Amino acid sequence: MLQTKLIAENGLRATSTGFDVEVRLPWYRGLPLSTVEIGDVVLNGEAINPASVSIEVNGKTRLPGDLATLYDERWYVLDSAMLHVSHSELKRGEQYDVAVSVNLRPPYIPGLTWAVKDAKRLTANS
Repeated sequence: MLQTKLIAENGLRATSTGFDVEVRLPWYRGLPLSTVEIGDVVLNGEAINPASVSIEVNGKTRLPGDLATLYDERWYVLDSAMLHVSHSELKRGEQYDVAVSVNLRPPYIPGLTWAVKDAKRLTANS
């Protein structure tokens, strides 16, 4: 069975503009970014407006909707991505319930959408 851990342990960081969530690719090999769709980001039961989320992969920050055109750039399984969320500032050292979902559409398995959701209670680090 594939490992479905999406949110990294200790993967919540408070920032001056909101928070970051470190995520891992929940697949067994790297995938083109065009096959990755960022779903919901939820903090303490509150759904975050998708327009407030950007994703950093391979040192480049983009809007999730821009991933669909990135056929030649890959997200490798050993590399983390960072979801940057514009939000009121989190308190460092406080615990928060974080949930993230993604949909993966591997190009070599036609018709498959691998939907993954992960939720964790994390302490906001700086």
